[in-house]
Amino acid sequence: MPLRPETEKFTFYDERGQKLYRLLSEINLLIVQLHDEVLKNVFTDIDYYKIVGLMPRWIRDAGHCQESAMSRNIFEKLVGANNNYLVHKFLYYHDCEMLVNALQNRFNTVEAMFTQIYDILTPVLRCQYSDYDNVIFTINENTQRVNAFINTIIINLASSCDIMTKVAIELNGMKTVDYTKYPKMLSANATYGNYKSLPDSLKKDGTYFAISRPTSIVKVETLRNELVHNGSLDFHNLLYCGLRGNDVEKWILVPAFRDDGCFDSFCSRKKFYDDPNRTWNNELPKMVFDFLLVSQATLQLLLKIFSREYYENPEDLNKYHKDILALSESIVKIAEKENEKPRLF
Repeated sequence: MPLRPETEKFTFYDERGQKLYRLLSEINLLIVQLHDEVLKNVFTDIDYYKIVGLMPRWIRDAGHCQESAMSRNIFEKLVGANNNYLVHKFLYYHDCEMLVNALQNRFNTVEAMFTQIYDILTPVLRCQYSDYDNVIFTINENTQRVNAFINTIIINLASSCDIMTKVAIELNGMKTVDYTKYPKMLSANATYGNYKSLPDSLKKDGTYFAISRPTSIVKVETLRNELVHNGSLDFHNLLYCGLRGNDVEKWILVPAFRDDGCFDSFCSRKKFYDDPNRTWNNELPKMVFDFLLVSQATLQLLLKIFSREYYENPEDLNKYHKDILALSESIVKIAEKENEKPRLF
């Protein structure tokens, strides 16, 4: 499917879409800054830019990226053959870099989904439910697609809570990382719930880590948990079509929520569709915008607390000269033993 012109995208022609796009762009810039702060917090005693141009790509890409054709077996042997402080620090940094990239990808996916959704749903419903001449529901490929796109937004937003928590745990614990061996991630088994173990300085109101979580976060987490653990918001994925003269408008209903962001539920019944005018068409941009404001505030807090100066030392190239040369030698030796070509690394 060819890419559509910018003027046909929801983030261009709709005022709500424009606000979302501006906020997502600001978040993207904050994540770029977060990349820099993670780098500076890892490399507190090595001049990264003096060294990085001489480091082989496998240290970054193997086990993380399709651009590396290296097997787990070869990677493990190379790590073992380069058992030193410099390599361990670079390995750990790129593991942290992967986390930050994953966070960035979540928000990029959210932006991409909006245009797909409003290709199917009517962006602005001109009628109240009672004004249509007739209303029917359909179940077809478009119905499945638009529900999948909405679910993707919800799951990616909720996932950003997990990943942001992991980033915060890593930043908060970097001073204690042991580089005498390849460090395991401090946040390896962490999920969003582990934010409670973060210091009070990070538990600011209006952020992911607030003691009293923002309603926008609770609402997305509620939806995500229902989709992941219980599978669906309805018996079937429905798309409603309202007919008014020659016009057709399309929408999907949103279940009722309490003021705290949880479903307005009773016993095992969680999804009450008591308002025919409460639609994803209208609610989704607002829900996502409110969530992104919290994302933005959380990123700003992390940047404020963990900001530090870049470490510079022109002597580092000489200091780590032998370790750098050993990297190339180990690739050749291991490749010869494994009968693989060094170019793969």
